Amino acid sequence: MARMHTRKRGKSGSTRMALIERPSWIQSDDEIKEEILKFKKEGLSNSMIGIKLRDQYTVPGVRPVLHQKMAKILEENGIKDDIPEDLAFLLKRYKNVSKHLLLNSKDISNKRGSQLIMSKILRLMRYYKRTGRLSADWSLKRAL
Repeated sequence: MARMHTRKRGKSGSTRMALIERPSWIQSDDEIKEEILKFKKEGLSNSMIGIKLRDQYTVPGVRPVLHQKMAKILEENGIKDDIPEDLAFLLKRYKNVSKHLLLNSKDISNKRGSQLIMSKILRLMRYYKRTGRLSADWSLKRAL
């Protein structure tokens, strides 16, 4: 698949382990769910929780093992993010670039980069409002 704002192809990625049956070394479902909740209460993002589970607890993936997405597990336990993770990271990136542009106003390439980041933010925002993950009255001004 091509990247969004260039004519080049995307980066290649690794393939996940195909799970036909549950590996013997994996802990019970309840222990994995407890670890997920513990990490989330420590303030880790969902992607960082997945990386920690993969590297320290040898869980190849939450969804293939528990047959549920991590966001659904967190939602069942009353922990839900206000803004989806990918949109939050794009907002953080836009803030950093705009802070850089205040100090370096002639940096044209970063000015273009901030425009591309904003277009991605607006596209994701429309998608999340349409699917119901963001409320219809959610505005970008509050987030920035």
